[in-house]
Amino acid sequence: MLAQLTTISDVNELKELQGLHVEDWPKHCVAFFWLDNYLRWLAKDPMLRDLKFLTLNGDWRSDGLFILVHRYQLFFSNLSRQKTPDLLTALELVDWTSGFKVSAIHETHHKIYKSLVTERQLCLHRVMNTIMYRMPCKEAKKLQFDCPPEYYLDSVRLEHAELINDQWSARHPGSLRLIQMLIEHNSNVGLYLKETGQLCAWCLRLQSGFLGALEVLQSHQRRGLGAVVAAAISQRIANELNHDVTALVNMNNAAACKLFDKLSFTLKEGEHYYWSMCLPEKQSSISWQTNP
Repeated sequence: MLAQLTTISDVNELKELQGLHVEDWPKHCVAFFWLDNYLRWLAKDPMLRDLKFLTLNGDWRSDGLFILVHRYQLFFSNLSRQKTPDLLTALELVDWTSGFKVSAIHETHHKIYKSLVTERQLCLHRVMNTIMYRMPCKEAKKLQFDCPPEYYLDSVRLEHAELINDQWSARHPGSLRLIQMLIEHNSNVGLYLKETGQLCAWCLRLQSGFLGALEVLQSHQRRGLGAVVAAAISQRIANELNHDVTALVNMNNAAACKLFDKLSFTLKEGEHYYWSMCLPEKQSSISWQTNP
């Protein structure tokens, strides 16, 4: 049979696919969280634009294989990882001519992805090797933290999207709209100065389930506010979603590693996750659509 990508459009099938990734928890938790994120978003907005769930020849049940595309972002997974060539076959059928931001890919999947990049003579840009920290849901619910008296905790508001995007080290064309969607749909925490109401620190939850865009304004650093915000959003995720809490940390970010160690997150030893930007064929710049 000629290999082809097919769409998974039935929500019940997507939920069944998500359920396959509970096996050997938390081995496949990243794929589980990607699916969970968009199932929640679809429940709020069934007409969500530019979102596709793809699989190979309609067979997602045998190996949990799926490719998720939202706007310019792409995620892919299968349960057996590199033990089968089907994932590479599926990726070869994707149209790569506009480029993608490929996020939170397990190292075994990254090897498959890199072989495709070499084959297609594509260009990887801003490749980042990260490690995963995790806290079980029951532990996150019991987190203790003290907000300094001159500050208060609340949700981040849409009006803060530009500030958050400007401060985000991973910002890119199209990321402002992404930040807006994360604020609208996902758990988040902001820390505000009581005297002025200024947003001083924040953390969002990415579509992959990872904590993201954790930032403290320079004028408020060295006060332990990053740990307060990270603990607050971890507890909120656990209470609101009954999910474990995860974070990806750049291999060279000793300060972030220290923060998550301090909060008693557990490092998943020996596992690495990658994110990168894949530039289009025969072009030297990203050409994806950046409007909503």
